[in-house]
Amino acid sequence: MALIHSWRRLSMYPWMRPLTERRVLRKWERAGRPIPATPLIKQMIVKHYQRRFKLRVLVETGTFAGEMIDAAIGRFDRIFSIELDERWYANAKKRFAGRPEVVLLHGDSGARLREVLSQLDEPALFWLDAHYSGPATARGLLDSPVVQELDAIARHSVRGHVVLIDDMRDFNGTAGYPEASALVEDLRNQHPGDVVEIRDDVLRWHLRG
Repeated sequence: MALIHSWRRLSMYPWMRPLTERRVLRKWERAGRPIPATPLIKQMIVKHYQRRFKLRVLVETGTFAGEMIDAAIGRFDRIFSIELDERWYANAKKRFAGRPEVVLLHGDSGARLREVLSQLDEPALFWLDAHYSGPATARGLLDSPVVQELDAIARHSVRGHVVLIDDMRDFNGTAGYPEASALVEDLRNQHPGDVVEIRDDVLRWHLRG
């Protein structure tokens, strides 16, 4: 037990993160890649696409406790995150007050994402994770603003964005969630030639290559 606690303390340090990530990844794969994946696995997915497409901007919807931002600092030149819940937004403002590369916005990402897009002139990585998740989170007009978010991204003048949508198991055609297979089909029809697939509970939409 003491060894486990020592490992957890060490894993908090940045230089230990690669070792921790490899350990968590192996454990997850041995377990059959269960969903939902842990936050660390999701952070590793984001880092993979950042490296693969050499992206310098991260746009997140659904800040929550700010763990994705914390994992992304140092890997992106700019990080935008939108949070509807006033408490989580205030906490994030305090947590990242000394990080000028982190831009936090308060409000409904279905509307405010367009403001972020108006500031972008290069491809970005989008981590779409804004949705109602019980009393600890805020609830907008719809449980998920993902339809409005995707529409804003699709209309943007810049090509080459990478879009990752979390929690695809919840996409059942109600409360603002499109049905998962219908969403994949629509994106493929609207953007022929692009990769649109769901793996490990995450929809991935990006250019081929």
